[in-house]
Amino acid sequence: MDEQLFPETRGGPGVGVVVPYDFAQDREMWRWVPEPTSLHVTRTPFVAIPADAGQARLVSDPEMVRRAVQDVLLPEPGVVAYSCTSGSFVGGAEGERALRAVIRDAGAPQAVTTAGSLVEACTALGVDRLALATPYVDDLTDKLEGFLAAHGVGTVSRHGLGLLGHIWHVSPAEVVRAVRAADHPDAEAVFVSCTNLPTYDVIARLERELGKPVLTANQVTMWAALSAAGLSAVGPGQALIERRAPGDRPVLRVVAPGDTTDLPADPDEMDGAGLPSLHKVRVRMPDESGALARLTAAVADAGGNILSLSVHGQDSRSVVDEMLVGGTLSAARLVAVIRGALNTAGPDAVRVVPADPHELVDGPTRALDLVAGCRGRDAAGLLEGLAALLRADEIDVAPAGTAPDDEHALVLPTPLEPRMVARRQWAPFTVTERARAEAFVRAATADAGRTAYEVLLPDGTELVASPATGAEFAELDTLVRACLDARPDGAPSDVEWTTADLRAVLLPPGGACMVVRTADGTLVAAGSRPQTEESDPAAVPEPVVMVHPQYRGHRLAEWLRRKLTTAIAA
Repeated sequence: MDEQLFPETRGGPGVGVVVPYDFAQDREMWRWVPEPTSLHVTRTPFVAIPADAGQARLVSDPEMVRRAVQDVLLPEPGVVAYSCTSGSFVGGAEGERALRAVIRDAGAPQAVTTAGSLVEACTALGVDRLALATPYVDDLTDKLEGFLAAHGVGTVSRHGLGLLGHIWHVSPAEVVRAVRAADHPDAEAVFVSCTNLPTYDVIARLERELGKPVLTANQVTMWAALSAAGLSAVGPGQALIERRAPGDRPVLRVVAPGDTTDLPADPDEMDGAGLPSLHKVRVRMPDESGALARLTAAVADAGGNILSLSVHGQDSRSVVDEMLVGGTLSAARLVAVIRGALNTAGPDAVRVVPADPHELVDGPTRALDLVAGCRGRDAAGLLEGLAALLRADEIDVAPAGTAPDDEHALVLPTPLEPRMVARRQWAPFTVTERARAEAFVRAATADAGRTAYEVLLPDGTELVASPATGAEFAELDTLVRACLDARPDGAPSDVEWTTADLRAVLLPPGGACMVVRTADGTLVAAGSRPQTEESDPAAVPEPVVMVHPQYRGHRLAEWLRRKLTTAIAA
């Protein structure tokens, strides 16, 4: 038999892994492992105990961990990983260091833990403000927050599922919802805790949606363990994995104005050795077979990483291709490469400008977010949304009869008078962008049907109730303070809340929230009710209703409760 049919597959040292007895994500963990590396996995002994801090202490007992490590040493792994988040943070920073010492003392050549790997990942990405999504009860999440604080990483928001067992039953869709609920604008990244959650397939999608890294327990563990063994984890589109090893920095870095001491004088000299950057590239090219292939091949051959690509209709003979290109290519070099590939010299044929990382969010998602932010706002809100959609330099109302013959100006008919005109210098507007802008205006100004209710109080006051948009954080904060200040005892309140708490009221998962305003738009009442849990349909959640002290006594709270019940049922 031909021995060439059986090629050598030995790939160097493997990775020893110690997991808790209830670990159920073996296949998930393997997906980060490159061929032909092996994982040598063992479990701690079974115990019948809820998944709380007591369980975390038990599965990280030094003697139990020592025996488990010795079980995986015979295949001679290059590193042993303790893969349990709670077990490695429950003892605090000192407990995590002691756990690594136990693993090394048991004979492992190198030791990593999930909690320690998270700290390494934050350091590698330059992250010091996290949002936390966990399956835990609150007191266990508190310990994670304290562990991170001891390492200089702050927690700006958090969302817990409150589970005490069967965490592996949580679906990827539920993980996505938890991450969205946990995220906060001040968070530089989101961490999904617990190695028993399925996360591999949702990381890249969530990073595109949120515009920030999403770190998960199994991901950081495998990344750190494989790096310690001199290997690279596999995770297409995952921000942490694409940095390949601890110490790498994010794709974009901020350079202080005027600080060019380490930069070449000629921008073209930066190619292959300069700071990584992100460019928006617009190319006007003939609408012919093979043109796009030549363009993308030229950019790739020059070292550019094409992160997104869209095609805009222009006229019967040409199209405009828009790309986001990352890498160390300078803008001047990109222009030269593209002109050479397409053999074009027109002054407007190739445009390259700096790009914002938030533009990596896919176009439809971004447009929907902008529409949601404009609904119910005045003309200024519509102008602001359009400017963001078109990336316009300026946008304003157009004088009557305005019809500029300029590709850099776009006049739009709207329900408002006069019409609006958008202008930008960095690139002409395309036919596709005109159609997109007109659809945006229609969606933002469309009558939402029976989503608003007129409320007439007994004293003749007219109010308007409508579903919350999720953008009323500041107004809801003011209402909560007014309600607390009006308590009968008159004592100051020590109640504290965060933006995440307000978001949970305005956007209850699967539920409904309504806000009530006066004729001048002042928010005077709000009601929120989450959806009934499928696991216990009989447990109907009690709505949260707040009414400004000046509008109490008119049965407004009772009306809100009825409407919320109707909305949930619908």
